[in-house]
Amino acid sequence: MRKSPISDLTVEQLARLITQDVGLPWLLPVGVEILQGEAAEGTAGGWFDDDLLTAVLTRNATAWAEAPELAGAIKDVLDMPDNELSPYLRDDADRFRAHLPR
Repeated sequence: MRKSPISDLTVEQLARLITQDVGLPWLLPVGVEILQGEAAEGTAGGWFDDDLLTAVLTRNATAWAEAPELAGAIKDVLDMPDNELSPYLRDDADRFRAHLPR
């Protein structure tokens, strides 16, 4: 996967690489864009077990400090109305929000 062009990666592969902190400067923007698209489409009622969202939310604070515009975009996705999260994702979202600059 590490040698594949980004455009050839599946969402599952993208999530896996992000979880491993591989290529975050290139992969996080792609992951955020996908999540924004899913949120705009309504995500079929909410996120209940989304590996990509989990991967993105659980990156360390340093990754978000280096990409504050992406952190803001994810915060906007989380704050969208009718955006239901499973308890697991809600915990990840709360930890993500806690590390955002005020």
